[in-house]
Amino acid sequence: MYDLVIKNGTVIDGSGSKRFRNDIAVKDGIIVKLAQNIEEGAKEVIDARGLFVSPGFIDTHTHSDSTVFSDRTTGYNHLEDGVTTELAGQCGTMAAPYYGDYNPACGVSEEEYKEACASYRSFFDYVSGRKLGTNLAFFAGQGNIRGKVMGYGPGEPGESQLEEMRRLMAEAMEAGCLGFSTGLVYTPSVFAGTRELIEIARVAKSMGGVYTTHIRGEGLTLIPSIEEALEIGRASGIPVNISHIKVIGHALEGKSQEVIELLEKNMKDGMVITADQYPFTGGSAPLLSQIPPKYVTHGREQAVKDLKDPHIREKMLYSIMNEPQEFESNIYSAGFEGSLIAGASKTPQFVGKTLSQIAEMTGKTPFDACCDLLIENDGFVQGIYLSQNESDMLAFLSTPWVMAGSDWSDYGAPDDPEKQGGGHPRGMATMVRRLELVRSHGLYTLEQAVYRLTGMPSEVYGLGMRGFIKEGYAADITIFDYDGLKCNADYEHPFRRNDGIKYVLVNGKTAVKDGRFQNVFGGRPVKMER
Repeated sequence: MYDLVIKNGTVIDGSGSKRFRNDIAVKDGIIVKLAQNIEEGAKEVIDARGLFVSPGFIDTHTHSDSTVFSDRTTGYNHLEDGVTTELAGQCGTMAAPYYGDYNPACGVSEEEYKEACASYRSFFDYVSGRKLGTNLAFFAGQGNIRGKVMGYGPGEPGESQLEEMRRLMAEAMEAGCLGFSTGLVYTPSVFAGTRELIEIARVAKSMGGVYTTHIRGEGLTLIPSIEEALEIGRASGIPVNISHIKVIGHALEGKSQEVIELLEKNMKDGMVITADQYPFTGGSAPLLSQIPPKYVTHGREQAVKDLKDPHIREKMLYSIMNEPQEFESNIYSAGFEGSLIAGASKTPQFVGKTLSQIAEMTGKTPFDACCDLLIENDGFVQGIYLSQNESDMLAFLSTPWVMAGSDWSDYGAPDDPEKQGGGHPRGMATMVRRLELVRSHGLYTLEQAVYRLTGMPSEVYGLGMRGFIKEGYAADITIFDYDGLKCNADYEHPFRRNDGIKYVLVNGKTAVKDGRFQNVFGGRPVKMER
């Protein structure tokens, strides 16, 4: 007897091949049979008549390594978006190895956190013992590697320091990481030079890894920032992925075409290049990261203390508004009126408000309101920055080499869908919104769309027996009504739930039924397979 049989559905197998009608049988978390009509008995039967059956979607860019410590985390938001596997450890940051910064809100004591994150191996062991809603794979964060070796500040590593970085990169790959990530606008990743990154890339490449990068600039310095990523790829031979590809700045609308031409020229020259993207025009990042890095060289706690000094504030504001070529803050690109607060646990009254609105509410200048907000929240504030253009977003979405990444984390228990503020719609609906845009704009076929959500990331990142509907593969499966897909979340109501996702299976367990999370935890850590 099978554990589960899916009957009467239209299968899109993740390869890009034409859809077909088949039943699917699952046993012990594995797809064991595909056939026109499976008549053997099963403990559970799902009638998928009128629905599409695809591999579970793969979110190629999340930050859920930051949420695995909390017993409250469920990941319902990703599961109800059709996601069965997440790739975390992005933007140069991973929980391991620990190098000095602990957030009490993570859900465990500092002692437990330090022990779990002492090394890549200890972190993977820790994650293996956690309840996971989705499968989780990880990149090694270059910021952690540099921070472990050199601390928060600037400086070029000496040969002994470079050798220690190489050793850590090798340890990460041996533990099962997919490669490494950079966040070249965040401290301490921002202080790494190109040579340093090439040396790390060579180690990751020699062990089958991929380089995924939040480049140094996504607005005024977009092209030279991409050129640096390509230089690292050419010098090391490593495949390059551009994280959350975008054009920041309304005045730069149309710049996407230059980026596409540049990347595709290098692809024709033999480089392996991909990108990931969230289908929204508002980006998000910690508010503290929008302070120029030269003022955050001694870590978060010291930066928060420095924010109290009016003379330092004056220098910070001058740098933000007058030195964007040195560091282009999202506050510069979006303006105070376009900088929306998505998370501030100690001042919830300001969540869902822009910095301009908070300034008006408190009788302060916008930058003073920004600094005081950071101080009151010990530096832990999340912002949304409304500074992108839909035409550029659609241009990137239309290319065959751009995958889907939410750039968000797992949530805990389901929130009130009508709750205002406190999140980003990409946290609930990256996959649904992407498919909705593909459908409404006629960008490409559903088979091609599913390939970019499933088979392609599996191939790019070496995810083994995931990403395809095939016998012998993991039973990570999403069943959906394509015509009924609808993203209901927006910036005002970021927790509104999707329409159209009917069932989600993670390793054969039904985690989502009738569009809602079933409090089932079928996920497991996933390691690179080459």
